[in-house]
Formats: sequence, C-alpha cells, structure tokens
Amino acid sequence: MAINLKHLETFYHFCRFQSMTRVAENMHVSQSAVSQQIQLFQEECEVKLLYREGNQYKLTDVGESIFLLSKVIFARLGQIESLVDEAKRPSSGVLRIGTTKDYAVTLMPDLVSKFQDQFPQILVKLNEGNSFDLLARLRNRKEDLVVVARTNYDTCFKSFPFAIVELTLVARPDHPFSQKDAVSIRDLSEAFLIIREKGSGSRDAILKKLAEHRVKPSTIIESGSLSFILAYVERRMGVSFVMANEVADELARGVLKKVDLLEGNIRFPADIVVLREKPMMAPVRHFLRIAIKKREENSLDEPSE
Repeated sequence: MAINLKHLETFYHFCRFQSMTRVAENMHVSQSAVSQQIQLFQEECEVKLLYREGNQYKLTDVGESIFLLSKVIFARLGQIESLVDEAKRPSSGVLRIGTTKDYAVTLMPDLVSKFQDQFPQILVKLNEGNSFDLLARLRNRKEDLVVVARTNYDTCFKSFPFAIVELTLVARPDHPFSQKDAVSIRDLSEAFLIIREKGSGSRDAILKKLAEHRVKPSTIIESGSLSFILAYVERRMGVSFVMANEVADELARGVLKKVDLLEGNIRFPADIVVLREKPMMAPVRHFLRIAIKKREENSLDEPSE
C-alpha cells in the first residue's frame, strides 16, 4: 500500500490533540478537511484505526501502534527541517568541545586556532575532563563532540581518527634511569610510577603496555593533575609517562630528562567522537573537515598492536 504522508500527518496531529479544531488550526485547514483526511487514511490502511466511545475518539491497537511510529517519523522530519534551515544560514553559533587535559595543552590549541581563523563567528567552548567523563557528557548532549583516547565505544557513538599520541618516560636527571642510554619496560617493575587518574585514556594505554610485558611497578600513584605529577617527579625519585611538549620547559631547564625505552615510546590513537543519531550541525561538520585535513597533512600512522 502507498501511504499519503499528508494523511498520516493529519492522523498524527489528531492523536496528539484529540480535537478537530486544534488540528485544523495547527495545519491551517478546515475541520471538514481534517475529518476527510483521517477517513481517507483509514481507507488507505484498509483497517479501523479509530472508534468513538461517548464523546471521545479512541485508538484501536493498530491505530495506537501507527501513532507511536508516526511520532518517530515526524520527529525525524523536524530534525531534517532544522538541519536544512541551519545549513541555509551563515555559519554561526556555538561549538561545545570536550577534550582531555593533556590534549587541551598539546593537540587542541593549533586545531582550534585554525577553526577560529576560518569561522570567527562561531564561539568555541572548550571543556576538560578524562576520556570516560567526556564520553558521558557527550552521551548526555552536554558536548557537541569530544576528543579522547580511543577505546571500545558504545554503539551510540561515531568516531573519526584524529591523531597519534606519543608518551615519553621522564624522570629527574639524578634518577638511575636517567643515567642509562635506554631502559626496558621491564625495568619499570621496580619503579615508583605516577600516572593519570582512572578514566584517563593515557592511563589505560600505559597499563595496557605494562600488562603486555607482564610488568607491575612496585608503587603507583594516580592523579588528575599534570602539575602534581610533574612536581612529584621533580621532588621525588618517581617516573611518569607524559607528552614531550607538555614538559618542554622542564626538559629545557634540565629539571626533567627523557628516558629512552628499548621498546620505544607508548603510542595510541586519539579520536574525535560524536553522537551517531544526532544530526551533525554546521559547526561540527566544519570542525571535522579541518581536523581530518590536518590529520592527512601530518600523515600519521596507526600504532601497531
């Protein structure tokens, strides 16, 4: 059977309002036109959808099911209309980006700068958190997109590869590790290791790499503060994995030193993640286009497993 969308829309509004008058006002037609379209829709379906009980109309089981499905249909049509209207307007508005504390310092400044150069009329709101919390914010529609360490995403998310993050082991210059040309990951079994808090993507990547080599450090401290981690490494004989550009000043001043690993630095992917079912507004599309172009220009390879 071929369903007339206009007839379905009239039936949908009648089920909502339970009033011929309100449907007629909403659709800008006469009450007789409303009645006629509902009758035509029932004839198209070849099944009874409504019945009268006193002064009220009631839905049959089939009518109730069609009404519930029509809610989804017209909600999607409303989203399409909003998307088209938004696309016709000059790019403006607000872009809410959630990013990890590490990426806020290392990956995001250049990317956001490029975005604002092209779209100065779009206000960027950047929020920080760990990967776990950021994905929760995205699920609750408190962010338009998030930049996080790759994980096993829920089906409600859609991800776009963005960058490869590399973590470097650092220690005080007088730490035993700093006196060697290179150390093995296995040497970390006797180390005092400071890592990010639970929920952090870098923390997961570090613990995964240690587990692959069956390494369990003698002591682990977790912190959500990079400042604390660096201060602790500087004042104590601990070691930590950080991004090199996060500690460029400390390395230049000689208060920290890179420690080369025989197995190579820890590398893992960072993704831009959006909600799969949420219509992608213009600011998000523009940001993704710039980010993907930047990734292609850098020609970053995925880390090997």
